[in-house]
Amino acid sequence: LLAAMAGGFVLFFRFFFRYFKWLFVLGIIILALFMGGTLINQQRHHKRVVILGIDAMDAAVTERLLNEGRLPNLAALRNAGSYSRLRTTVPAETVVAFTSVATGVNPGKHGIFDFIMRDPQDHMPYLSLNEVSNTPTGVHITNRRRAAAFWEELSRRRIPSRVFFFPNTFPPDRIEGVMLSGMGVPDITGTTGRFSYYTHDPELADSDSRGRHVSVMKKNGVIMSALYGPKVMRGGREEEARIPFTLHDGEKPGEMVMRIAGGTSVLRKGQWSDWQKVAFNIGLFRKASGMVRFYLASTGDSFSLYATPVNFDPEEPLFSISSPASYSRTAARKYGLYPTLGMPHDTWGLQEGKLSEGAFLDQVEGVLTSRQRILRAELNKFRGGVFFFYFDTLDIVQHMFYRYCDSSSPSFEDNARFREIINGYYEKIDSIVGEVVRSVPADTTVMVLSDHGFSPFRRQVHLNRWLEANGFLALKPGVADSDVMFDSVDWSRTKAYALGFGGIYINRIGRDFYGIVPEILAHAIARELSERLKGFRDPLDGKNIVRNVYASPDIYTGACVDSAPDLYVGFEPGYRASWQTALGGVPAALVEDNARKWSGDHLVDPSCVPGVVFSNKKILKKDPSVLDIAPSVYALFGVRANGMDGKDLFVNDE
Repeated sequence: LLAAMAGGFVLFFRFFFRYFKWLFVLGIIILALFMGGTLINQQRHHKRVVILGIDAMDAAVTERLLNEGRLPNLAALRNAGSYSRLRTTVPAETVVAFTSVATGVNPGKHGIFDFIMRDPQDHMPYLSLNEVSNTPTGVHITNRRRAAAFWEELSRRRIPSRVFFFPNTFPPDRIEGVMLSGMGVPDITGTTGRFSYYTHDPELADSDSRGRHVSVMKKNGVIMSALYGPKVMRGGREEEARIPFTLHDGEKPGEMVMRIAGGTSVLRKGQWSDWQKVAFNIGLFRKASGMVRFYLASTGDSFSLYATPVNFDPEEPLFSISSPASYSRTAARKYGLYPTLGMPHDTWGLQEGKLSEGAFLDQVEGVLTSRQRILRAELNKFRGGVFFFYFDTLDIVQHMFYRYCDSSSPSFEDNARFREIINGYYEKIDSIVGEVVRSVPADTTVMVLSDHGFSPFRRQVHLNRWLEANGFLALKPGVADSDVMFDSVDWSRTKAYALGFGGIYINRIGRDFYGIVPEILAHAIARELSERLKGFRDPLDGKNIVRNVYASPDIYTGACVDSAPDLYVGFEPGYRASWQTALGGVPAALVEDNARKWSGDHLVDPSCVPGVVFSNKKILKKDPSVLDIAPSVYALFGVRANGMDGKDLFVNDE
């Protein structure tokens, strides 16, 4: 039997090699190529590039603190490799600049020109972060970015990326690796973040508040109210889903017991609660899962309770916030619950006086701590490819606490407790940098970069009022001003209008639905606007308001240019386009003091607010830009990427 079997095998192999030997040889070649490619890919994976994106790390502040010896880890990184100022985009906005970091191209190619852009069909503003549409299969969300990010190009070559909280990444891209979405993730109601404030005193409500104010009363020792969620259709009528809750005094002074969503917790005066999970009924057998934190500001007759915007529950998000989709759940279970809202800090709660500075800083610290937990754990698992982690802490504390270090600010406060807050958070970021450098192998390329710097925000400029006063914009007869969204603009007599944080659009025939300016005259009007804006003086003291005016054709190239403002106003430090301008308002004033707690900003001329870049690898390119990051990443992995506007940082471009 064994002899017969052996003879059968011999006959089979003779037959196979006689008639299929070339197929066999081809198979061997394919296997060798596959194994070789896998080996090369594995070798690429052994390369490690770690990038920390630090929103708004200002060059001047960084250099001062370096000179004072207060940033030892960044100094060591500089000494091991390089430090340089980093040229930002026009405008110097997070969503614009970081999209250029991701893509290596100018806004004319990636299509993001401002946080707020407009539909030329009706001039209505919209957020540039993503687009929401209703389809027969449900709500569909797409990213407005029109150019490939470096993690997409690397994924096509099976080079992994681990990307955490990168701005403008919702919905997340499907990539080789992991992505956790950042700026762009809404709250459960679909906004960028709407807080709720419960109080006995209805007079505390602001007419232009970004939050919801709920008047409550205690009856029989119990306060009854509700947490509000997404809008739903019930009985043919649209209403907000609600989850009721009750509050009563606790056993100790300053404590209250809350019952919500089937659970009971103790709230303590002056402290943030843990994350409370909730689930709103939004349809038959459908729920929207979220989570919220409460801050009990006061009890008794002056009762007030603050509720953060309801974040997506990362374990059961209404829409996917990670790639793979299961990762957000895995991260929550491994590292604890973390804020999922793309802009997780309650700046409007502080700005409107519903949160104290101390409460706000406690929240800032909580967000930073939760992200550090994720950073440490994920960096420990990182074996190769690109690792990117984003921190927005410096941006937030500079927006809200600049008034403590700018004695010329209308909102200046001389308070020793908060005077060093900004410097202190630069030092905390430095500590994080040191921890990262120490935790990765010595051959890892490490970069620390920011998208832009920072500037004081003392005076706000109403650009549409300037356009009206100079004959470029007209209001309807009998109307003196207009609040938002051009509600009183006479388009039949309007040649130009402002929207966003410094953009001016010519009301062109053929592009704008109400356009009156023929294409042949558009350039001349833009030139006239530019010249007159450069002579714009502050009525208060005669100071220059505008440093530069940028014409779109001079700074942008690409298929998306027609969506850009025709002009972008680069303000002198201390000035900024007003909140009303951003939404198409035409207030009565031309320029007025900014007395808000939001006392610092970066929406000035980009030349005044460069970012920074540190690297443990020598930077050779002169005058580096945020556009150079993606090409540098490609070069480190030997990837040829065409169509980049940026260049490799580590090659001399002279």
